[in-house]
Amino acid sequence: MSARPPGYYEEGLWAYTDATSYAPGETATFFVSSPVPDVSCTVTRIGDRETLVHEGHGLHAGHHETPEHAYREGCGWPETFALEIGTDWPSGYYRVALRAGALEAEHFFVVRAANPGALARHVLVLATNTYQAYNGWGGKNLYGNDASFAASPDQLVHRPVPTPVVAWDRPWSRCLVASPVPTRIPTSGRRGLGEPLGLPDAAAALVNADASIWDMPAGFVNKWEHPFVVWAERAGIELDYLAQSDLDRDPNVLEPYPSYLSVGHDEYWTWEERDAVEAFVDAGGSAAFFSGNTCFWQVRFEREGRAMAGYKFTAPTADPVLGTERERRVTSLWADPLIGRPEAEMTGVSFSRAGYARTGYALSRGTAGYTIYRPDHWSLAGTDLFYGDVIGDDFALVAYETDGCDFRLDQGLPVPTGEDGAPTGFEIVGVAPATLGEPDPTPGEGILGRDDAAFVAARVFDGDIERALRGHATFGSFRRGRGEVFTAGTTEWAWGLAASDRFIDRITRNVLERAVR
Repeated sequence: MSARPPGYYEEGLWAYTDATSYAPGETATFFVSSPVPDVSCTVTRIGDRETLVHEGHGLHAGHHETPEHAYREGCGWPETFALEIGTDWPSGYYRVALRAGALEAEHFFVVRAANPGALARHVLVLATNTYQAYNGWGGKNLYGNDASFAASPDQLVHRPVPTPVVAWDRPWSRCLVASPVPTRIPTSGRRGLGEPLGLPDAAAALVNADASIWDMPAGFVNKWEHPFVVWAERAGIELDYLAQSDLDRDPNVLEPYPSYLSVGHDEYWTWEERDAVEAFVDAGGSAAFFSGNTCFWQVRFEREGRAMAGYKFTAPTADPVLGTERERRVTSLWADPLIGRPEAEMTGVSFSRAGYARTGYALSRGTAGYTIYRPDHWSLAGTDLFYGDVIGDDFALVAYETDGCDFRLDQGLPVPTGEDGAPTGFEIVGVAPATLGEPDPTPGEGILGRDDAAFVAARVFDGDIERALRGHATFGSFRRGRGEVFTAGTTEWAWGLAASDRFIDRITRNVLERAVR
């Protein structure tokens, strides 16, 4: 696996905008670098259908150098052109395609609803913080150096030099913003006796697609949120859209809606975003987390929202807020005692109590479905499921990254202990094994290692790494304040909808219908 070649960022056509989301009538400012001055631009809303809403030609762009620390400080390019968001553009995810000669570039922005909640009862908040955490454009992200996926597609290991701060004023990595194929990270099949690790299902297609190794775990197109949106639109379910930063911009932005949705891989949250969602539920809203690894790390917006800090593994020793009045904003695990606000209080579950499945040597031969324990739960109405049935194993529902809670068995039923912050009233419907790392020693070259397990053990389990390696994904629901929370406990829920799985379809409809009664 090799770093991007010198000049990679300077030689291409690239673009970014001054914000992640806009309301109809607002103006999006574009900053473009191109070695070919004549640039065209199309803007398309992405859903079940792709709807072209804008086409521009003859836009002049200059070539601009990429600063050495663009990943951290931003690019600082001059304004190239402005685009007024149409007053009739419906809320959604909008893909921007730029062309200059033979060069192409992709960007995106979110359009908020002109009249929030008037047509849509559900608001989907896209996991844009997680997109940025994995965005390696300019050389680094919160995980390490940007590296070519094509150089070694079977070695998806952490690069050694992450940056603790990433900038919004830079382009997106190509296949993060526009993956060319449906991108699933887990290996769908079980590993046979003596067999090597299988590659992620999307790996072969991404090898020659100019992909970074960090492009798979985040983004919209052909990732998790996209198939959810396709399913919802085909089902006639109206959605409004927000970027995560909209919750920081306006803590009351969820108020017009009865139903908040998180889908897919929703790993990074600010303090203000949690405040907004928790206040919404406490006031009577419904939250559905069709997502996994949800709200695992706290991040902070800095430089008036144009940078995102995430010190992660070094946070307990290196984050500059340590020892100040803002220490609880330290960018460590939400479950870290330094923060004292475990995410299980909001979602009922945590990555620290579950982890990986069907990824590397993490449950490479394990079940990838939920075993049902409470078939009479309201979310299972009409599913014909019984105690002990398994759902999702045939398409790897419980895979990649999963969330769970600390529980005990009471007369054969899983009951939360509350030790991890999960509400004791959380009704656990289904359970599946998961782990925060790979076995030691691994049978061969691993992918995950034990970094996550070691850090969680140090911060949460008094150093007991074996405890961190024995987890369970869980899904179910609980009441909070005057509202209600449903959690799926896995990143892969939307792929069940894409697979036309009748159980996942019915459960999802039950959750959404209950939310808007």
